[in-house]
Amino acid sequence: MVGHRVLHVAFSDDWEACERFGEYNVATRNTLYEVAGFVHATTLSGLPSVLHGPYSDASIPLVLAVIDEGSLADEGIEVAWVPADGAGAVPRILGAFPMDERTVPAVVELGRADGRWVVPDLSGFSVRP
Repeated sequence: MVGHRVLHVAFSDDWEACERFGEYNVATRNTLYEVAGFVHATTLSGLPSVLHGPYSDASIPLVLAVIDEGSLADEGIEVAWVPADGAGAVPRILGAFPMDERTVPAVVELGRADGRWVVPDLSGFSVRP
């Protein structure tokens, strides 16, 4: 049975660089996990805000990682839910995480249309709404 999953937006260069070591340790744009203390994540409903907010001006390729919360828990990595500005809570991954297929079952290249990042179809990935 598939557990719940969260999402993480990354520069494709950062993702590929971390793949060489098998562990992802980037919190968000230009910030490492070691500095922030967590890896930013989002839900399906929060994804447009991330793409059209912090990453709206990104001109280099982005990827979207689908991250399995159960696999993180098995690795001893907690997902904390913190209050967001007027919109429930947002997930924060409290540790660098392995980039294996169990923990990260999908990585989707993001595209642009009309000058904006496009939210891909994530049906079938059990992403938290």
